[in-house]
Amino acid sequence: MKYKVISTDFDGTLLTSDKKVTDRVQNILLKYKEQGYLIVGITARNLSSVKSVCNIKLFNYLILNNGAFIYDTEKEQGKNIGSISKEEAMRIIEYFYGRAVAIDVCSTEKYYRYRAEINRPRPFAVKINSLEEVEEPICRLNVYGRDNAEIMDFKQYIDTNFTKVDTILMLDTDNKNSEKWITLNPKDLNKYSTLKYLCNQENITTQEVVFFGDGLNDMEIIQGVGLGIAMENAVPELKEEANLTIKSNDNNGIAEFLENNLGTL
Repeated sequence: MKYKVISTDFDGTLLTSDKKVTDRVQNILLKYKEQGYLIVGITARNLSSVKSVCNIKLFNYLILNNGAFIYDTEKEQGKNIGSISKEEAMRIIEYFYGRAVAIDVCSTEKYYRYRAEINRPRPFAVKINSLEEVEEPICRLNVYGRDNAEIMDFKQYIDTNFTKVDTILMLDTDNKNSEKWITLNPKDLNKYSTLKYLCNQENITTQEVVFFGDGLNDMEIIQGVGLGIAMENAVPELKEEANLTIKSNDNNGIAEFLENNLGTL
């Protein structure tokens, strides 16, 4: 199989634990880009968050907010793929307001911190007191609990009572406490569904895609692309579904794999 797309998750995969892209990884991605491969970043982060951790010109495209937005880095313009209505978002927030320790309302460019009992670092976040302060389409919501058991209860409640959103269990593999939270996406919209959309626009099949990932929200892509690669630090469930496992995000796993296969993928 001749691959045409090199794609990667960000946190726990492309980024080291201190949220940086190493020079080695950056250089090899640029080499593949110069050879004509499409380089696609696929992340739960939004555009401003991605800009805070890397040079977006490494990529031809960014798939952001777990699939809710595609950004063309050359044209410097994006396309909204889906959103959560303000009415639905308000219903969800009203339920979680007295329960969750933090709620993020995420648009294309911004994180809005609606409620927080925890001091989770978000240098690009805007604190709000009302959902009316959010003028852009809502791409997703993040809901944080006090412990993982509470998060599982939150997920079950959403899955049972809200039919217009999908709930994704999130896990930061860089977090030593394996802390989970839930992300709420528009119904039937995820990283893989938007990757398929992008591939169709480029007349490429998903079997011509290489993808690197580490988290639970990478599962559909790992299962669906031609070559799905898990990082050593990935969750066990993802490793079981991957075609192979490589070195961790802190040990230049992506760079070593691509260097060893330069010209052969």
